[in-house]
Amino acid sequence: MKLPKIKISALKQVVTKPKVKRRTLLISLILIVSFSSALIIRMAPANYGFYLNEFDPYFDYYATNFIVNNAEKYGLGVVLSNDPNINYFLWHDYMTWYPEGRDVAATSQGGLHFAGAILFLLFKDFVGINISLYDFLVLFPVFFGALTVFGIFLLTRRIAGTTAGLLASLIVAFSPPLIARGNLGWYKSEPFALFLTVLSAYFFLTIFSPRIKKTGLVWRAIASGILLGYASASWGGVQYFNGVMGLVFLIAPFLDVDLKRVIYSGSIFIASDLIAASAFPRPGPGIILSSGLVLLAGLAFAMIGLYVKSVTEPKDHRKALIISLVAFVLLGLFVVSTGLIPGISGRYLTAIFPFQRTADPLVESVAEHQTSAGVYFFTSFWILIFLGAFGALMMLRKKTIFSAYALILGITSLYVASSFSRLMVYASIAFSILAGIGFSELSSSLLKPAAPTITKRKIKAYALRPEVKVFSAIFIIALLASANYYWLPQYDAPVSIVISGLQYDPGFAVPDWLEALTWIRENTPENAVIIAWWDYGYWITVMGNRTSLADNATINSTRIQEIGRLFLSNETEAKGIIKELVGDRPAYIAVLFSATRYQNLVLIGGVSPYLLNLGGDEGKINWFAAIPRLNVSQFVDANGLPTEYFWDSTILGKMFPMDYDKTSSDNYKTQLGIPANFPAQIGNYTIKYQDSSGLLKLSFASSFNSYAQVLVYQVIEQS
Repeated sequence: MKLPKIKISALKQVVTKPKVKRRTLLISLILIVSFSSALIIRMAPANYGFYLNEFDPYFDYYATNFIVNNAEKYGLGVVLSNDPNINYFLWHDYMTWYPEGRDVAATSQGGLHFAGAILFLLFKDFVGINISLYDFLVLFPVFFGALTVFGIFLLTRRIAGTTAGLLASLIVAFSPPLIARGNLGWYKSEPFALFLTVLSAYFFLTIFSPRIKKTGLVWRAIASGILLGYASASWGGVQYFNGVMGLVFLIAPFLDVDLKRVIYSGSIFIASDLIAASAFPRPGPGIILSSGLVLLAGLAFAMIGLYVKSVTEPKDHRKALIISLVAFVLLGLFVVSTGLIPGISGRYLTAIFPFQRTADPLVESVAEHQTSAGVYFFTSFWILIFLGAFGALMMLRKKTIFSAYALILGITSLYVASSFSRLMVYASIAFSILAGIGFSELSSSLLKPAAPTITKRKIKAYALRPEVKVFSAIFIIALLASANYYWLPQYDAPVSIVISGLQYDPGFAVPDWLEALTWIRENTPENAVIIAWWDYGYWITVMGNRTSLADNATINSTRIQEIGRLFLSNETEAKGIIKELVGDRPAYIAVLFSATRYQNLVLIGGVSPYLLNLGGDEGKINWFAAIPRLNVSQFVDANGLPTEYFWDSTILGKMFPMDYDKTSSDNYKTQLGIPANFPAQIGNYTIKYQDSSGLLKLSFASSFNSYAQVLVYQVIEQS
């Protein structure tokens, strides 16, 4: 059969060319660039291997794997089961915190675990992607960190327009604190929770658009509340954003906003938020009397403000509102002082009052709880500090709820980020928004013509186009960028497990802990208990598949104190502590030792000496002493170096494979040309427990090719 001829002209009439506005195309292009850049930067650690990063992600993987395994066997309805061996919410894990174990749901961020499990099952069973859970979770933070650029764009566009939103999305893609806590393998709470939080804030602010009708208002308030509530169940730090929302409600009466709309939508938002968060054991209903109280208090004052405005003349509104606010705050302080409201936990208290830091050395020993140094702000944000301040000034000129949110977020995030280095992610979100606004306003001002002639009106119209403002701002940044500003390369670094958890980055793989965990998994009895400092607890449980005494959850400070006391005891005392800790179970002690060998020098006695690095457990001796309230100066000197008493009299000093005495160390310094008063310790490599005649016997020592060695000692005498 002969087919009819089709004329090209007729085909053109049927098939029409899609019409895409150039502006839409450009916005899409910039967002794709932002997303792609964020993705590539966060993938940088893949150069050193495909591993989970740091410590906590290993337990989060462990818990997610529990959900996935049981869901694949019994379906997602397993959460309704009464069997604690398959129901996450009833699961009590005895591989951690021996002997009492751990109530996982009550001490973990369940929202993250369920999100990881459900998304993995969806991709595996419905999309058909063949990938292991481990690899999926290694990639999980990379994609959610990159997806945040879209959320920031939407949020900032709602506050200050499209140009500001596009610039903010670019800033988020390159934000150092967000990269550090959201790169490859960082399967922790922040990347996922911040993504949900930013989306929640966007929906929250859209409520106040005059174009949104009542039905749209309701579903947006519900969506915003559920997103924020689920984020709280995924990361405890999200409770800060409850505080931000509460402060927005608190100052709403002073703004040009419909208070009835605020109260109506706010009630729906708060109810959705608190119900969603309370559905998980952590934070549970307790959130209502913590950060939820700030939300409720803010809403209550909005109601008071509505009443005050209804009974006073417009000219007296501000004065009456200020008096009401002062009285409201004083009443709140009185209620808190009576003890009717539960006290704030130590971490939150320190964030609010950084000058009154906790005296608990266990809290202080956690690196992410350290105060953020001023230099860290500048290396992390640099020019964004100034442009963010400019953006804040622009927001001060407006009295909208959108500008109020941006300002409250900026001021409070800067305040709390100075308390804990971990909270720099708050400031990153705020600076991205405010700096995006600042960039937009600055580029617009620089391109604004001096006089409104006909020709210049055209120039002005061109200059105010979003694409011109974006590229102008980028050009300004490029001109101002320092040639020495190289914070991005620092994130092209191996993850913690690849460098054996050293307290510094040698710049290459140090596989000693990986070797040790493989040996533990394959050579120790299945019922063995591994004694180690809490830093390595998750690694031992998850990768070593053995029971640990303590881990990064730090839920039992007494247990951690006993481990510190054990390390700094003599053999007789240590024997009793080990018996108390592990009973009759087979026991092993694992330690990390860090030193640099002078390979090209053969000095006294024909051996090559080692310089103590303080990058392993030898750099934590002060905490081993401080946490159980021992005399720190007995074990380390003013320079943080181990004392001779430590080397001669403690079990940890004898487990470290280094023979040290001050005289020999000083002689080494002389031969190496090191000043005698330079704080350093140099000694010979010596294994002290090579046979089974004492309390311990060396069972495993990693290769020690460079910088670090993990040693595992079997406890011989336990009775």
